[in-house]
Amino acid sequence: MRIVRWIAKAGAVVVGLMVLAIGGVYAQSQWTLTRKGTPPDRKALLVTRDSAQLAKGAKLTVSYGCQDCHTDNLAGKVMADDPFGRLVSTNLTAGVGGVLAHYDDRALDAAIRDGVSWDGRKLMIMPSLEYASMADDDIAAIIANIRSRAPVNRTLPSVSMGPVGRALIAAGRIPVAYDVIDHTRTTRAVAPTAGTVETGRYIAGGCVGCHASDYGGGAVPGQPSSAKHAANITPSGDVGKWSREQFITAMRDGRRPDGTVIDSLMPWKAFARFSDDELQGIYLYLRTLPPKTIVASR
Repeated sequence: MRIVRWIAKAGAVVVGLMVLAIGGVYAQSQWTLTRKGTPPDRKALLVTRDSAQLAKGAKLTVSYGCQDCHTDNLAGKVMADDPFGRLVSTNLTAGVGGVLAHYDDRALDAAIRDGVSWDGRKLMIMPSLEYASMADDDIAAIIANIRSRAPVNRTLPSVSMGPVGRALIAAGRIPVAYDVIDHTRTTRAVAPTAGTVETGRYIAGGCVGCHASDYGGGAVPGQPSSAKHAANITPSGDVGKWSREQFITAMRDGRRPDGTVIDSLMPWKAFARFSDDELQGIYLYLRTLPPKTIVASR
């Protein structure tokens, strides 16, 4: 009987510790999820919605991957619903269930480049870190495109993090974009001329979310440990051995020079919409990076 009581007490302690641990994970993740941010006091962009700006915006919403998440009509979708969480992209139109009525141009800019919504919520799945360095004229074109879209009536459920997602948030494995962006930065007015190293630096700023700030690759934030790592895209990685033509072909077709398929986590279909000059700029920029020893493939 004494052994039975000891086992019962030990079990109660274990259960109690598990409850405390789960409660701690929930509390920590809830604190991260509910903290609010302050939209930066940045000047309003020049959103003219003239034909040239609309054409540019139409291209950028595709090449920068906006439509990959928000769908072709920008009405959003449920992207995932599993133990990680329910991930939902917003309906960006003026239709029923859309959020456009809440956003003026300044607020849209803050959502895209700073990761904060019109009501101060920090946007959890919006990859604003990858858009933070975009130029004013490019963001204005994207906003013009958003405002030109037809209203779509689509009411979507809210984002909800599951136990896996909450554990990763509590452990700091899923950084909140708002918390890592420098909101005091000076934004550039105009994107650089295509075909240059500076073009590549500008576009490849969107690669750091997966490939890390040094472009050396490794585990992707928010992905399970079993997931493929992002590639080392510095000169010491496989990409560093590719010619300009091989690099552009890989971005167009989603295949490496040896014929192997690039994992779909790499948004090569979006990059395929960039011009040859823009892809050349990325290629030239990557070749200027300090070589890293991390070698992973995607």
